[in-house]
Amino acid sequence: MSLLNTAVRIAEETEFDPDTVSPGVAGFIAFAALGIGIIALGFNMVRRLRRNSYRAEVREQIEQELAEQNGTVGSAGTDPQGPSRPVVDPDADPSSEPGGGPRAEPGAEPRG
Repeated sequence: MSLLNTAVRIAEETEFDPDTVSPGVAGFIAFAALGIGIIALGFNMVRRLRRNSYRAEVREQIEQELAEQNGTVGSAGTDPQGPSRPVVDPDADPSSEPGGGPRAEPGAEPRG
């Protein structure tokens, strides 16, 4: 506690002039660096958003061109970069699936 008492005593003995208290040059530089950093991040975000929207437009154009070439205008399954799902044959034997039997969907009632 002696260190805390010493610090309080030194603080009480020091004169305080409210007209000379300012952050100074270091405070200005820190504040300016924060401002410049925020502006730079804003420009970077706008650039990335614009690039992402351009990519989405190009993907849509590619989908339309592929659909026109295949003769299936308006089909939703022509996304070249979309996830590929296996084709499920409804007439297939469920016991031939890996794991030995049919798999129930979450929340589905068991078949009796």
